Amino acid sequence: MRPEHLERLRPGCPTCRAAGREPAPLALGDVAREQGDDVLEGVLVCPEPLCRQEHPILDGIPVVVADIASWASHQLGAALRRDDLTAFTESLLGDASGPGSELDRERGNLSGYARGHWGDLDSGGHPDGAEAYAGLLETALALLDQPPAGAWLDAGCAVGRGTLELARRTGDLAVGVDLSFSMLRVAERVRREGRAVFPQRRVGLVYDRREIAVADVPGGRMSFWCCDVSALPFADGCFAGALSLNVLDCVSSPLGHLLELGRTLAAGGPALLCTPYDWSPAATAVGAWIGGHSQRGEAGGSSEAELRRILSADAAAGVDTGLVIAQERDRVPWRVYANERSATEYAVHLLRLTRRG
Repeated sequence: MRPEHLERLRPGCPTCRAAGREPAPLALGDVAREQGDDVLEGVLVCPEPLCRQEHPILDGIPVVVADIASWASHQLGAALRRDDLTAFTESLLGDASGPGSELDRERGNLSGYARGHWGDLDSGGHPDGAEAYAGLLETALALLDQPPAGAWLDAGCAVGRGTLELARRTGDLAVGVDLSFSMLRVAERVRREGRAVFPQRRVGLVYDRREIAVADVPGGRMSFWCCDVSALPFADGCFAGALSLNVLDCVSSPLGHLLELGRTLAAGGPALLCTPYDWSPAATAVGAWIGGHSQRGEAGGSSEAELRRILSADAAAGVDTGLVIAQERDRVPWRVYANERSATEYAVHLLRLTRRG
């Protein structure tokens, strides 16, 4: 994290916001480790006397969530995980922990997303990127004549390819946000070192360590934050535009995510959003799904129809996200790799939204 980004983003304390108080602006507290212009370890502190919440900075990534104890109960293992072990030792530990373990789930997620984000840069040619993340990102950005100038948000950034491309194309600050610390660590290494390093699954518990060089990384214009996309700490209207690619069906509050996109976007700013509507109660309680249930209702359970209703300017929709649909494309291909012989194919609904003035 670069201290100059604090003044630009004006992050407010999410703990204060969750308690119904006006979020106090976070200040940089003690710094335990630095590297050049980057704070690698330290703390952001809420100055509000009723709060005084400390938000840690770990490996250059600020962790700014409302309930730090809850975050730690789910993410502390990933945050403390060593990344200096040899691939040989990692394979030993992977075999010892076995299938379905926390380590196996983490490596599996990293494998699928990192291959999709960075694999097209590999001279070995797998994957080709046409239906992986890079291809989907190009399709989404093609809905804009040109990304508007100003800071951009990459909500649910995973391992950071979208954040990199936004920083390159806008020439301005791009902020990647995700709750997965292990994915953010991959993204932050790309930012600081120009290397994407991740495990790639061949079969079962067999992984190969991949290291892919990423050229021309504008590290000073990239910033990665561990945050909830449904409770962003950033100031109202601070982003010129936003990406939200395949995030909506992966969060506890899809409506909260839409509201936060609307709140943090500047008037007239675009949000490029897509989703396969792959709802799961493991990620989102059924009552919070946007469609996908109650098929006896007017929308027949259609997620597309329900999302259009929520994003309607009609007050009858019952909620105002501040966002309206400007353009849509349906059944856009997206591929997530499971192993060298298996992948999941999605057909996502892509929308260009605009923040009303």
